[in-house]
Amino acid sequence: MEIEIKIRLASEEHTARLEQALGGSPVSVEDQDNVFFDGVNKELIKNKLVFRIRVIEKSGKEPVAIVALKGNAVLIDGIASVEEEEEAIEINLARRIIENPNLIPEAANSHRLLKKIVDRVPCSEGYSHMGRFRNIRHKYQWEDYLVEVDRTSYPHGTAYEVEIESTDPGKAKSRLTALLQEHDIPFGNSQQNKFENMLLGTLL
Repeated sequence: MEIEIKIRLASEEHTARLEQALGGSPVSVEDQDNVFFDGVNKELIKNKLVFRIRVIEKSGKEPVAIVALKGNAVLIDGIASVEEEEEAIEINLARRIIENPNLIPEAANSHRLLKKIVDRVPCSEGYSHMGRFRNIRHKYQWEDYLVEVDRTSYPHGTAYEVEIESTDPGKAKSRLTALLQEHDIPFGNSQQNKFENMLLGTLL
């Protein structure tokens, strides 16, 4: 179970001000291409499951790809919990699947998590894309936390969000909101996760 706090910022200006408060220089920057899949009859979403392949590029490094299966996502008062399983996948195979989702059953023969997805919810009529978005993630080491500052680009606009994964989300949220208040940065609880914003055309 992954537990994160998710705080929404209103603009690029507010996001840049937070980054200065976090120290100004991220420990890493990721350019993430997030692509979501389902059966043509929406078999996975009907079972409250989300299937994603993420391609990550970092300056000076070879790109990597990760398959994720998520389920039972809950977001209340800016604290999100989700059952999540992830596994790396060879980058060229990931790109072939993104180009042609119907390669998923064949690829599942040599990839444990893909096989789990295919076996758990059969999609007998094939697979299709659900949607796609780009996310630029700046990671900062602040106090005891790894803080992730996201700029997420959808066809309908850009969302700004701060995330911290923590086993004590209440404490993490209290510390982060105190920092935001100290620097007079407006903020609010995220009301939907990135996947929901993609599907619904929102920035909440």
